[in-house]
Amino acid sequence: MRFRSIISISMLILLVAGCTKFTRQQSSQLSEVERGRRVVESMKCNDCHTPDYQKRSSVPEEDWLVGGTIGFRDSTGTVYPANLRLLLNSMSEDEWVKFARQMNQNAPMGSVLLPTASERDLRAIYSFVKYLGPKGAPALPRLPAGATPKTQYIDYPYLH
Repeated sequence: MRFRSIISISMLILLVAGCTKFTRQQSSQLSEVERGRRVVESMKCNDCHTPDYQKRSSVPEEDWLVGGTIGFRDSTGTVYPANLRLLLNSMSEDEWVKFARQMNQNAPMGSVLLPTASERDLRAIYSFVKYLGPKGAPALPRLPAGATPKTQYIDYPYLH
C-alpha cells in the first residue's frame, strides 16, 4: 500500500510540474501576443490596415489588419495598405524583422514607425498577426505616377 502511495504522489508531482511548465510556456506566448496587440494599437496600424477602423467605434479584432482600398498618392504613384495578415503569414519572423527594418521610405507608415521600432516590438507584432491568422485578399497593386486611382485616395505626404 505504501508503494502505491509513493507512486501516486510521484505521478501527481510530475503532472503538476508538467502543467506548470506548459502554463508558463503558454503565458509567455500569450504575453508576446498581448504585447503585439498593444504595439499594433499604439502604432495605429489599424488606422490604415483595417477597413473602416477610423469610421467605426470598434472593429472586431478578427477583422483587423486585412489591408485597405484607400490609396496614398504622391508624385511617385499610389500605394495601398498591405494585408498584414497575409504578408506576415507568408514570411518567417526573422524575414519580417528584416523587412520592417528596410521598409521603403516612401511608405506612409513604414518610414515613420517600423524601421525605428525595437526588435522586441517587431517580433511581438509578428506573434500577434500570426495569432490572428491569414484572412482577406492581397493589397491592390501600386499605381504608377500619373495614374488616377479608381478608389478613394489621400494625397501624401499626409501626416498620420
